[in-house]
Parts: sequence; C-alpha cells; structure tokens
Amino acid sequence: MAGRKDAEHLLEKAGEQNPGPWIAHSRNVAVLAERIAAEAGMDVSRAYVFGLLHDIGRQYGPMQARHALEGYRFLMEQGHPEEARICMTHTFQYQNPEAVYDSWDCSEEELDWVRRYLSQITYDDYDRLIQLCDALSLADGYCIAEKKMVSSILKFGWKDTTEAKWKAILCLKDYFDNKINGDVYALF
Repeated sequence: MAGRKDAEHLLEKAGEQNPGPWIAHSRNVAVLAERIAAEAGMDVSRAYVFGLLHDIGRQYGPMQARHALEGYRFLMEQGHPEEARICMTHTFQYQNPEAVYDSWDCSEEELDWVRRYLSQITYDDYDRLIQLCDALSLADGYCIAEKKMVSSILKFGWKDTTEAKWKAILCLKDYFDNKINGDVYALF
C-alpha cells in the first residue's frame, strides 16, 4: 500500500504530465474519504490514498472511461494492487462496465477484460467509499449527489444505465449515512 507521501508524489507527477481540474477533484475525493472514514471507523490513511489515486489514469491525457483501465495498469506496474483496484471500481457503483456517464474509449478486448475483472470481485467498503466521494466531489469543492448527477446528464446525455447508476449512488449515500450515524453532507 502506498503511503500518503508516495501517493501525493504520484499525483504531483501525474499532474505535471496532464494538468487539469482532475487533480483538485482527486484531492477533494481524498479529503472527503478521509472525513467519512474517520466517522465510520475505517482506516483514514487508506481512504485518503485511495481517494487521491482513483483518477491517476488521467495522467495520460484527455480520455473518458478509459482512465479507469489506465490507472489500474499504472498502479499495478508501480506495485500498488489495492490502489489499482480502486481505479477500476470507482466508476461502477454497480458492477456493470456499461454504466458510465461518458463512454468507453478502448478496444472491445479491453472492455471484455474490464467485464471479467468486475465480475470476479466483491466490493468492499473502500470501493463503496471512493464511489460515493467521487460522486460528491468537484474540482472546487463538494455538492449533493443529485447536482452532480444532473450535471453529468447535461454533459453526456441519458443512457439506459443512468437510472440504475443514480439509484446505486443514492444507496451509497444512505449506506454511509447509516455507517456514520449522520449525514455525510455535514462533512463537506
């Protein structure tokens, strides 16, 4: 597992390769994940590192859902399999690789690999935590889930999987509200 300092260094280097709002977004995901983890009795350092590195695949330039696969590959090469897993799981609130707001900009073989990967794992609370924090975090702060949902639809359009994705995000919010015995929005 990468330490905080190592994770910060990886994100800093990634930002030099491809600067953009995704860096601030990643930092916000990390901070929110740490806050929720503290209230939920989870490991705050793991939560922070996972949040910081969830979008690391974006270092290779503008891309859509492919960043999940690129981040996985990069972190596996770096010897960080737990963080690599988060790169793959953070976008799929339910284990369907078709359930992305944007589109898959990769080969059919790569998409098949993602399907197999997701079908062989069971999500844990860290997967769920980063999924939620990603859905609530912007580059300039935080927002309620519904605001980001609407923003994504205006940007990418409605898909057959959108309703199920929204329901899954709202279930994640309820799940962590229950885990912290409060409202995660109060942690913004």
